[in-house]
This record gives sequence, C-alpha cells and structure tokens, in this order.
Amino acid sequence: MTDPIAETKLGVLSEWSIRLCLAWVFFEYGLPKFSSLIDSPSTSLSFILKMQFFSDFPVISSWLIAIAEVLLIPLFIILGGFKFIGPIAKSFSTVGGILGTFVMVVIIWGFHFPILDESFSDIHLQMMLLAMSLYFLFK
Repeated sequence: MTDPIAETKLGVLSEWSIRLCLAWVFFEYGLPKFSSLIDSPSTSLSFILKMQFFSDFPVISSWLIAIAEVLLIPLFIILGGFKFIGPIAKSFSTVGGILGTFVMVVIIWGFHFPILDESFSDIHLQMMLLAMSLYFLFK
C-alpha cells in the first residue's frame, strides 16, 4: 500500500494518458501543416521562411516537420507503450522522445522566441510538450 501509484498496476494509466495526450497534440498540430503540403506540395509552410536556418531549404523542412508531427512522433510514442513487443518498445519511446524534443527545441528557440518575440510565460503548451518529449526520451 505504500508503493507509488506509478509502480502499481494502475500506474500504466498515468503513462498511457501522457502517451496519448502527447501523440494527439502533435498529430493535431501537424495535421493542418500536412494537409497544406498535400494541397500544395512545392510550397513551403509560411513560418518556415521566417526561420533563419530552415529558410535555406524551406520545402524539405516543411515536409520534415509535418511528417514528424502528424506521423512519426505519435507513432513512436504509441508503439513505445506496447511492452509486449519487447525491448524495442523502449527504443520506439526513445526515438519518439528525440523527435519530439528536437521539434520543440527548434520551435521554441527558433520561432517563438526570435520571431514571435514571446517569453517563457507565453509558451505554456510548448514547454509542456517539451517536458513530455523529454520524459519519453529518457524513460
């Protein structure tokens, strides 16, 4: 009775709630980007052009971010929760965490701070997504 809930049989609910929320939010943010690129495959996303490093190859960068958000991150985070597939589940979580962390670091320090001129108090959601991604990176 003194074990933390994360170590009990119900602890799986807390991990899956984080997995599902993180996957869903990335999917929801990636879907409009992906849809826009499907409609116009050779036109980059408008915010990419404003980012110094990624503006050198805007179309490729646009596709990479859209595919990562709508497909890769959600897929790896969800697959990482299926313990029955063995040790590869941990690898899936780690890859999902790496991708999520990379995307959020780029978005926060490459877009929200320099382009939108926001501060830490303006980026609550982005910081939560970064923290959740870091959780799966190191879990």
